[in-house]
Amino acid sequence: MDGRNKNRKHSYAGGPPKGAVLLVMVLAAVIILAIAAFRVAADSRKPASSPGKKPTPAPTYAASSGETKKDIGILEYTDTETKTLQIYGVGEEKTLWLTYTSATDITDKYGQAIVAGQLIRGDILEIEYEASGGIARSVAIAKEVWEHPYQTGLVVSTKREMLTVGNRNFIYSDALHIYNNSEMVELSSLLEQDSITLKGIGSEVYVIVVERGHGYLTLKEGQDYVGGSILVNNQYISQITEEMKLTLKEGTFEVTVENDDLKATLETTIARDQTTVLDLTEYVRVPDPIGRVTFRIQPIGALLFINNENTFYGQPVELPYGIYTIQVESGGYISYEGVLKVESAASELAVSLPEAPVEEEPGVTTEPNGGQSEENPSGNGQENNSSSGQGGSSLTGDGSSSNEGSTSSGNSSDNSSENITNDDGSYRTDDDHNIIIYSDDEVEIYLDGDYMGVIEEGKAEFEKFIGTFELELVCGEEKKSYVIQVDDDGEDFIFRRYFDE
Repeated sequence: MDGRNKNRKHSYAGGPPKGAVLLVMVLAAVIILAIAAFRVAADSRKPASSPGKKPTPAPTYAASSGETKKDIGILEYTDTETKTLQIYGVGEEKTLWLTYTSATDITDKYGQAIVAGQLIRGDILEIEYEASGGIARSVAIAKEVWEHPYQTGLVVSTKREMLTVGNRNFIYSDALHIYNNSEMVELSSLLEQDSITLKGIGSEVYVIVVERGHGYLTLKEGQDYVGGSILVNNQYISQITEEMKLTLKEGTFEVTVENDDLKATLETTIARDQTTVLDLTEYVRVPDPIGRVTFRIQPIGALLFINNENTFYGQPVELPYGIYTIQVESGGYISYEGVLKVESAASELAVSLPEAPVEEEPGVTTEPNGGQSEENPSGNGQENNSSSGQGGSSLTGDGSSSNEGSTSSGNSSDNSSENITNDDGSYRTDDDHNIIIYSDDEVEIYLDGDYMGVIEEGKAEFEKFIGTFELELVCGEEKKSYVIQVDDDGEDFIFRRYFDE
């Protein structure tokens, strides 16, 4: 018996029974299978996603720190980089800068979702935004907005703040936005001929867009057409004037200008708000060639007439090519008449008048001392005339001087000569001719101290007295004196003196 117990203890010390080991293994397998099944069930509840892609977070609004407002707005500008909308709030009467986010509801007129970049300047919007944070909650093109495209004939009444297009009347306010090539312009810049699109709500216009504006037309080298007419697309527009500037619709037109025998037709394009210059250089009259004629005339002060017109020749005279009649005249000289042919750019003509011969009157002889004596019928040889002083100088009508030294007696010292008088003592005159004085305007004329008149338009003319006189020309405080000899030569006595000489 002791031997049997000894064997049992040895057997127990060598390991657990085989049945216990098997049971443990079965339990371990069950636990492993349960854990695997639990993991499979947990994986089946996870959503599918692409490797490496973060799930899109649910949209959320920024925390609002104030009230939410609604208004009608006019879109002025969209900045997609900063996600900012510049909107004029009609109710607020000021410009708002609103930030849009992924949570902002942006829709078109029909409620369809759009992105901010699809909004255009001038859209009339219904907006909802946070007053303090400037966050746009919703932006939608107003459902009630109407649009009248490509209208013309705009009439503006500023007193009643009313617009008329065709047979429709609309009101407007300070909220009115007018866009011309995306630029804001004033209402006064619009013309009836402009083509415009109007947008508004109810009876009020909020936005005007210029679809086809106007420009301006001027003429270059159009002086030959002044007084004529200008036609656009064969319709009369205006009479051509100097410095003309026409207002026309933008576009391409056929423009015709005409005046008498001149006519030109050109195609031109009028750009909006630009001035187009129509160049007529090729269509003007060809000017006649001009010649410059230098006249060398003696005596000094002689008159020059070209085609019977008194002409100043102190500098070269410009004359178109052609043939002219000329006359040169001066008192005491034989006049010249001839023909001048101008056929070169520069030419010169010299004319020297010969002195007129002195005709002796019957019964008058010339004394050796240069004086004249009249024969006495009784034969006593008494001299009846005296000369004009000792060695004095007198001025003839052309302004030249002559020395006269004859005297009536050896002891005479009188500087003035006796003038030829009538039987009643009055000065002898030539009723058919005149004394003509050329000088500066407003110069006063005195003859032997007697006031004779004043220079007007460069000339004064009065009765021709015969004899030797003291001539005074007075210009303000300045005075010039001359001794003139007026001969009974059957010619006008002409005298020229200017104060700037």
